[in-house]
Amino acid sequence: MRVLKSLCASALFAAVLAGLSGCGGSSSRVEAYVPTGLVAFGDELSLIDTSGRKYTVNALKTGTTGIDCATYPVWPQVVADGYGMVFQECNPNAVATTAAVMKASVGAKVADVVAAVAAYQATAVFTPQTLVTVMAGQHDILAAYNAYGAGTLTRAQAKAQVAAAGKTLGALVNTVANQGSGARVLYATPPNLGYSPFAAEQVSTTGDADRAVLLKELTLDFTAGLRLEVINDGRYAALITADELTITMSDPTKLQANALTNVVDAVCTTALPDCTTATMVSGAAGLGTAYLWADAQHPGVNYQVRVGIAALNRARNNPF
Repeated sequence: MRVLKSLCASALFAAVLAGLSGCGGSSSRVEAYVPTGLVAFGDELSLIDTSGRKYTVNALKTGTTGIDCATYPVWPQVVADGYGMVFQECNPNAVATTAAVMKASVGAKVADVVAAVAAYQATAVFTPQTLVTVMAGQHDILAAYNAYGAGTLTRAQAKAQVAAAGKTLGALVNTVANQGSGARVLYATPPNLGYSPFAAEQVSTTGDADRAVLLKELTLDFTAGLRLEVINDGRYAALITADELTITMSDPTKLQANALTNVVDAVCTTALPDCTTATMVSGAAGLGTAYLWADAQHPGVNYQVRVGIAALNRARNNPF
């Protein structure tokens, strides 16, 4: 459990871990939920690629330029590590059996996630001992936003389109859980892009302050569609409000509390997933956790860890 051990030992993440059971576990459960496998679906916010890289800041091995994939984890990696599982894409200790399976993909929209789940189920069966993680929606929101900007969708149509995508993802969560006969699901809302450097760039480029407002609204519409569709039964599925976390962490008055120094700018100077602790902006001091955003649209390490620990605690404390 290298990821959690390193995080629990780090003063940097003390604020993240405070009040959470991520470093100890819950004592309120009569019988702990122990999955035998984990499958991660979604877009690149959940992805570890075949080279061990992630779409955030990548840590480097000491004294080399090689990626240290076990440090600076993405959120499904935190969850998997909490249950003693590893992904084949990040298996530095060459564990013979890797019980965590990576099915996330770059640029995936909700429809792509639905297809990925169907493809997985064609060769495997979800059981209550399978823990599934899902985060999607960012690219549906961006597609609707861009269509509005191009004049091919009205504002109302863009909002309706993302709400429908959220509803589709909610229906997928229900299908995967299958009223308790399927997997147990941790589903996370996407980050709120209205607080991102991308939103600020759009306002600056167009001179229209409403662009950031629209991105916030589209995120809210998507998450509303998702949350209203999922059957509200904590025995089968648990929600992680990662969109609300974006808002909380964006508060400039709470930098110290969130172990951040910058919530406005992107820290990476190279395109993801090639960003490392050696390719960050001047003044980042080699610490990829101090900025909220890795690039204009993707949250960084600090956010990923917080989502992961919140998700792990939901799995440990929900009555799965």
